[in-house]
Amino acid sequence: MASAHLFKAFGIPVRAHWSFWLVVFVFATEFQTYLQGSLAESLLLTVCFYGCLLLHELGHSLTARRYGINTREIKMTMLGGMAMFDRSPRVPRQELFITAAGPLVNFVIAGLLFAGQCLAFGLPFDLSFAAWTSKFCWLLMILNLVLGIFNLLPGFPMDGGRILRALLALKLPYLKATHIAVRVGQLVGASFILLPVLDIWGGFITALIGLMVIFLAQAELMRVRAEEALKQGSENLSRLFGGLFGGQAPAGGNGRWGFTFGGSPARPSQAEPAQAEPPPPPRDDSDCVIDMDPDGKVRKVWRKDESDD
Repeated sequence: MASAHLFKAFGIPVRAHWSFWLVVFVFATEFQTYLQGSLAESLLLTVCFYGCLLLHELGHSLTARRYGINTREIKMTMLGGMAMFDRSPRVPRQELFITAAGPLVNFVIAGLLFAGQCLAFGLPFDLSFAAWTSKFCWLLMILNLVLGIFNLLPGFPMDGGRILRALLALKLPYLKATHIAVRVGQLVGASFILLPVLDIWGGFITALIGLMVIFLAQAELMRVRAEEALKQGSENLSRLFGGLFGGQAPAGGNGRWGFTFGGSPARPSQAEPAQAEPPPPPRDDSDCVIDMDPDGKVRKVWRKDESDD
């Protein structure tokens, strides 16, 4: 409800969160100072900048499509873009290529802008702002370089953190690789918060990004834990999520509302003797779909069958 549909790119719906429109105005006023021009020019630069962000996300999405992973939508927010995949790539090589495609797009755009400046006006030996004939192209090139480099920081779940996990998963189990990448990412997020507080670098937006990195990283860790537990059956799910999927619930459930989560199974009557059920077979990653809240809570779990989902 907080997002509006804009258009489709390569068949992928592109939506804009309400915060997106707020930051467009903020960026436009900031860019006007650097361009030393009109508000229309700064608005055009803002649109081009978010166009580069969209191309960044399309780099992820189109690379994922080559591996059979579809993108439900791309959402533009005040903190950038987010490509919503149907499922996460679990093959480390695939995740590495899909993740690296985004920053690579920004580096290619920056290289094309630099090459265009050299072809049109000669090689600028002085790469400062004053030496460029087109201040617009200079700012757009710098913005793409910053965007590409910033996303390569190991602040999981940013691109650098996912690249780190993919590299670790080449040698380690996927869950352990995720755990290491998440903790490294949360340290990066904490530094994003600490640096503005100490008045060393950054501001409110930097601290907000750091806070989002910490929470999103933990949510990703919970999602991977749930996938791993689902492959092993309901007992591991109970241990991870407090009896939600069966077994003994912590603190005896919720008596206030008249029902319990999990808890001990009901004792069979004498007329109906208990029958031991065989444990469910392990499921592959592609056999389950998990819907999670941003804070890491599982809302629904589906198991796919051969006939229908």
